[in-house]
Amino acid sequence: MTQCTASSLAEFYSDPSSPYAAFPQEHRDGGSMPVTLLRAEQQPFEGTDPAVPELGLILATRADMPFRWNVGDGLTDEKTSRSGDLSVVPAQTAIDFYCYGEHELIDIRLPAGEIEALVEDYGAGRLSDLNSLTGATLFRDETLRRTVMQMWAESARTGGTSDLLMDGLTQVLIARLFDKAGALRRPQPILPLSPAEITRIDTLVEHRLAERLTVADLARALDMPRWIFADAFKATTGDTPHAYVTGKRLDKACELLRLGDMPLAEIAYATGFASQSHMTDTFRRILGTTPGKWRREVRQ
Repeated sequence: MTQCTASSLAEFYSDPSSPYAAFPQEHRDGGSMPVTLLRAEQQPFEGTDPAVPELGLILATRADMPFRWNVGDGLTDEKTSRSGDLSVVPAQTAIDFYCYGEHELIDIRLPAGEIEALVEDYGAGRLSDLNSLTGATLFRDETLRRTVMQMWAESARTGGTSDLLMDGLTQVLIARLFDKAGALRRPQPILPLSPAEITRIDTLVEHRLAERLTVADLARALDMPRWIFADAFKATTGDTPHAYVTGKRLDKACELLRLGDMPLAEIAYATGFASQSHMTDTFRRILGTTPGKWRREVRQ
């Protein structure tokens, strides 16, 4: 299999020395990611697309031809590519194509790193979950086909609303791909955190109790995606990360109330509550009293 690389598929197609340069083609982009789109009319050919840092989805808009490809694990059996067929091209993988008829296509490319981060944030899986679609070579899905066509039409426009719509369509496209691959339906194992990991979280919260702490901050301390961390933390402690941090704030506030005469507003600030009233509301909700009453009662 021929090995070649490029910074993007659009750059490769546009290169005058590319085997695709002679084919009619149109390039567009859109959205904040951004997404690049290519429409091409091609004659029968054998060629190699380079390895690029992009995930690809190809829609055959006009085709009725024998087709084979090699994504690094051997040449597939010959199939007939027809209008409406889709194929997924993995990132960083050179692809040998064997197309035995005239055809037209729309090729959508998405930056793999940003897609990986996005699906991890939502707990949708990993890019490798799409391998089942790559292995299928060609498949059909009406939702994906319509989304690709809508993205192509929308990419002809410019302006803020167009970019906003493109971002929405991009997320629909990604979600549908993972759903098609079965990634969203596959249960994810929840592994408990180790004692050492819990200690690291305790230390972080203690040192930054006066600051705003998010689930992402805690997850980052363990170098974990926040959705995995949140599930693992609850499985280990029985509390959500938010409830845990609130409990630590409350414990520290009670310590300061018991040991000194610091004003309530200063205690709230020192323990990371948004305000004195926020601290008071938390005391009422969890302890059934106010900070002032709690202080008087423990000192009697």
